[in-house]
Amino acid sequence: MNYQILSVLLFTAVATASAAKVYVDLPQMNSVLLENFSAEADPASELRNGVRFLSASEGVARYSIANVLDPQLFFDGYVGGVDFSSYPNVRIRHSFTTSARDSSVYPIPVRTGQMGKLSINNALVGRQVTLEEHPAFGEGIRVDPVDGPPVAGEYWIDYIIVDRGRTLGFEFDQKDSTRGGINNFFIGTNLGGVNGKEILTGVDDGVYRGNPTSPDPIMVLQMSTSTGLQSINSDVYKFIEIRMRVLEPRQGIATIFFRSQSGDMSANQIDFELVNDEFFHTYLIDLRNDMEWNQGMITGFRFDPTNQKQAFEIDHIRFYETAVIE
Repeated sequence: MNYQILSVLLFTAVATASAAKVYVDLPQMNSVLLENFSAEADPASELRNGVRFLSASEGVARYSIANVLDPQLFFDGYVGGVDFSSYPNVRIRHSFTTSARDSSVYPIPVRTGQMGKLSINNALVGRQVTLEEHPAFGEGIRVDPVDGPPVAGEYWIDYIIVDRGRTLGFEFDQKDSTRGGINNFFIGTNLGGVNGKEILTGVDDGVYRGNPTSPDPIMVLQMSTSTGLQSINSDVYKFIEIRMRVLEPRQGIATIFFRSQSGDMSANQIDFELVNDEFFHTYLIDLRNDMEWNQGMITGFRFDPTNQKQAFEIDHIRFYETAVIE
């Protein structure tokens, strides 16, 4: 069994018998959120070639795309720019009226050959691409919703995030939706939500809020063919990042369970102490040296946000290929 307790001293990793290490509030971020469309206004600085903003609500923006070649949306003007050399992976959750299309993303300033190709279909799904060529520092991102012959339709976009490496992210940015990563989702028990929709009904304002009805709240990641994510490849994903807070501070412990070739979820768990205040904290779990995790494929994942009957909020849960630890 893995066991890890966090010190309340920030930026400090605590060494225990577990090979997993847990860090709190490291000074460098491993993802940067560029847009999450939380306001009703259009954050795009420019729309070209038949693109028209329709609305932004419940964390998702909608655009009308005319039957015009090469539609474009510009998201730029970020303070300090975007360091694409450190964050070369662009992650977008989006959809278009017509299925089985391609889209493109360009770092700004736009240069020929620096685009990345993203697939898109008629369901909101998280997509990610690594920019092989990019400026070290850019002004932002240009998104081309659909490539190829012109086609009219409606473009939906949930978020734009840049990451250090490949990432499976559950951002809780779309109201009443827990979908992320590919297109899969969490279900839960003892979380205080509507029966059968324990987590769905708690997602609002860019976070998931849980109100446990017992000291055993449970969130289970659904892994199956139908959800689009049958397993997590531990040869790729070596870190887990959880950003959360407790609204009723009491000393609590969060627990990660997972199923791998080394055993079922009852045999593989990592416990960590929650910081005992009402502020958001970012917990990074380093699994590079955890033998139980590094067994190829993770076929089950469960997160118990606390062992207390206390309300909490989760901003995101992410599985990282790479992370910076200092």
